[in-house]
Amino acid sequence: MLLVAAWLAAPDRAGAVMMAVAGVLLLGVGGYALAIRPRLVVDSNPPRLTVRTITGTRTHDRAQVARIRLLSMRRIGRRVGQLEIETTVDGQSSDADTHLTVFGRWDLGADLIDVVDELRRAGFVVEDVRD
Repeated sequence: MLLVAAWLAAPDRAGAVMMAVAGVLLLGVGGYALAIRPRLVVDSNPPRLTVRTITGTRTHDRAQVARIRLLSMRRIGRRVGQLEIETTVDGQSSDADTHLTVFGRWDLGADLIDVVDELRRAGFVVEDVRD
């Protein structure tokens, strides 16, 4: 719609360019979202997590998962849940080798509680630190 609005606002060159750029950026974000969702896949046999990013896919077994936490925080006047997964390279927990990935409901494509239940069924320990 922004691209159509940019075409309709042709006499206002600056506005048309800004709307066209915004339209192209929105198309890019939409394509990105379609390409990598869902970002987290849980396999239960053997227990492992697969995280999809724009640069590729990483798979972590249970030994490489240092911590999984379910958080809740206030954002724009309402509570929003997040799932934090901290992984290590070689299964050894040192601060230099850990990688933190944060997922929201939009990233997972499912309710956070359903994802936590699936993680627990697969054998992962999930800390629930919601307020």
